[in-house]
Amino acid sequence: MRTWLIALALAVLPLVVYWPTVSHEYGFRDDYAHLREVRERPGWLMQLTTSNGRPVYGFALDTSLRSIQDVSQLKTLRVVSTLLMGIVGALLWWQLRRSGWREEEAAALGATVTLLPGAQVVVGWAIAWPIALALVAAVAGFALVDRGLECRGRKRCALVTAGGALYFVAGLTYQTSALFAVMPFAAALLLRHGTSARSDLQWVFTHLGALFMALFAGFLMMNVMFSEGVVQEAARMQLEPHPFVKLLWFFRNPVPNSLALFALRDSYATPFWFWLVVAAVVVIAVLGFVHGAKDVARRRRWLFAALLLPFVAHSVSLAASSQAIGYRTLLPLSGLFLVLFAFGLRATFARFRLQRIAAVAAFAAFTVAGAVLAHHNALTLIAEPQGREWQLIEEAVNGLTLSGDTRIYIVRPTPDYRSTERVYADEHGSLSADAQWAVVEMFRAAMRERFPRGLPEGLHYTLVTSLNPPLMPFDFVLDMRRLRTLGDRRNPTASPR
Repeated sequence: MRTWLIALALAVLPLVVYWPTVSHEYGFRDDYAHLREVRERPGWLMQLTTSNGRPVYGFALDTSLRSIQDVSQLKTLRVVSTLLMGIVGALLWWQLRRSGWREEEAAALGATVTLLPGAQVVVGWAIAWPIALALVAAVAGFALVDRGLECRGRKRCALVTAGGALYFVAGLTYQTSALFAVMPFAAALLLRHGTSARSDLQWVFTHLGALFMALFAGFLMMNVMFSEGVVQEAARMQLEPHPFVKLLWFFRNPVPNSLALFALRDSYATPFWFWLVVAAVVVIAVLGFVHGAKDVARRRRWLFAALLLPFVAHSVSLAASSQAIGYRTLLPLSGLFLVLFAFGLRATFARFRLQRIAAVAAFAAFTVAGAVLAHHNALTLIAEPQGREWQLIEEAVNGLTLSGDTRIYIVRPTPDYRSTERVYADEHGSLSADAQWAVVEMFRAAMRERFPRGLPEGLHYTLVTSLNPPLMPFDFVLDMRRLRTLGDRRNPTASPR
């Protein structure tokens, strides 16, 4: 009964934490465009995602969006994301217990990984729900491969093959999500006992071999499709031509952003406490080496996990010819550092022989802190600012008086006119309406909701958008720069940052 209650709590936790975000009415950038494209351009969404090496993503997204009629229904996809993230947490808890982690440690890791900034984005961005599906496949794939290595003969082959197949599906859904298997891999590696160097090498080779063979098989399949002209290859599918520049970028952006765990970076002025959190996580992780790696074998495993696995966890992004800094690509790397952090806490508690209740309290406090931050950041930096944009558009459309040819002008906001103080990349605190195509899609979505059967006969409108006020009269003008007066930065006299 206790086991089932813990599993249920982990599965429900993301829904409880993120419910205000999930239930808020808003869309997020591509949400608006894909709602239209799935109906007006059948097959386009599948073609777009396949050109980026993600055909399973496209199939899942296309299928799910067909049942979504308007922006208010996007919360259905966000609910799916939270439920899938709950499954990720429960699967991780189950696997970590099998790997030797204590109940409270495994539960804390399973819970907190669903609260990381990357998870906040996956839950908050409706069309990102297949990323959560790929995470489930990655964790399940690792569990099958790991169980297979404990068996012999045909059963072993069948389980490892099944795990590899799940890796293959995860990679064709969202490539970086397949690498999330590195988290349970590192957690199991750090607690391996009574094994030789040769046994460790075979175990590591089999696990990583299954993962990268699956990713490579997906890469080959996509290249065949590109070369045969099935779809056109996207630029990001090309290999990185400047590896040393990419490594510098890796240490300046993904590494500290992942090490900070729940702390968010800022595009304009990263707060000092962000770097304090990074330093604290590094110190605690190193304590895992000092107090937890008591022999040569354990030190070797820790060094492998801390120094080499970060490159494995971010290998897809390192290989691709793009420098994506979004948190949604950092879940494998963040998960790895989360494991090293938890291992450091575990080793420190054991070294000073603290009572188990102290460890339970520490991991519980860490989980609660993560839940509070995840709730706050997802709501105030994703749902509410995006909801303000949608509300301005929706109110304007609902109050619009159309004539034979109504001329409409929308002044788009630049980042200086965003409604939040904090902003990072195209995720937390960012704008959708600053892009010309996005504000047009938002307006179209609002018009479809007002006129679900299309514009009445004889009514037409012309929509013009710009970052500047109009130079000539229009029938209706909507100034989206008002956003700056609606949120954290509502003081209209403050100078733009």
